[in-house]
Amino acid sequence: MRVILVNDGEENRLPEECFEGYPYEIHQISIPKGGVSRARNAGLDVSDASWVMFCDFDDCFQSLFGLYLIFCEIAEDKYDLIRCAFTEETKDDNGTIHLVAHDDDTVFVHGKVMRKEFLKANGLRFHDALTIHEDGYFNILVYSLAKSRDKKIQTSIYLWAWNEESVVRKGQTDDYVLDTYDHLIRQRIALTDAFISRGMAEETTIAVIKSIVDAYYDFQQHEWWLPKNRARKEKAERWFCAYLKRFALYYMQADVRQIGEIANVARARNVMKKTMIMESETLMEWIEHIMRDVQPIPVEEQGV
Repeated sequence: MRVILVNDGEENRLPEECFEGYPYEIHQISIPKGGVSRARNAGLDVSDASWVMFCDFDDCFQSLFGLYLIFCEIAEDKYDLIRCAFTEETKDDNGTIHLVAHDDDTVFVHGKVMRKEFLKANGLRFHDALTIHEDGYFNILVYSLAKSRDKKIQTSIYLWAWNEESVVRKGQTDDYVLDTYDHLIRQRIALTDAFISRGMAEETTIAVIKSIVDAYYDFQQHEWWLPKNRARKEKAERWFCAYLKRFALYYMQADVRQIGEIANVARARNVMKKTMIMESETLMEWIEHIMRDVQPIPVEEQGV
């Protein structure tokens, strides 16, 4: 057994005496500071394991039984991807911890086990330029390429523990989603480009439709229209305009019924949040407004 530690920043290297007494080899590597995506890729590059699962240092597995279920599926040797439910700890305003069940999603890398050879054969890696919302890029590519060779386990095996000092939560405000929306658009640009470069026409079309429809309903949330968020909204619209001008042709050539189906699902999901204002303009009117009135982020500044 071997444990690989990747230090995101060469100055963070731990002294060797920290590893004394453990009954397995501990391999420590340090890379120039570059964010979580580069650190995970560095670990993938030196790992010789047959299967890969990502676990943050402050999280844990919920039970040995969950791991047993994973090992049973691995032993079947039928799958490239094993998806498991996971549980998130969240804290309310009173400081009380609540548990939130995540049945199956592509937002987080938690609770997903992947065959290493499958990742290698398909060139599946985290995008080095993405340091926020990087999980979605990686997960969606993995899901799309695993296709029928994936297995879903309903049992929750992973706990995303509450840690106020974690990279994600430290200093986070109620405006976190608004403040990082540009990173979300960068992720969508990178993902759509990845589908195009791989010749995945159907996946490209779906990615473009979902990106446009989701952005439309995102901007219907009331917080975007608060006076204090005007600058955030203008910045987010510029990033979305960059996406739209880059990939609009795929949307215009898509089947209208397909757009309608995806839009209906997105609208129902957002109405349930009870934070959406009534649409002030139709989807098509909003697209025309973005294309006509918004100045996109220049390509050289997009970084993907």
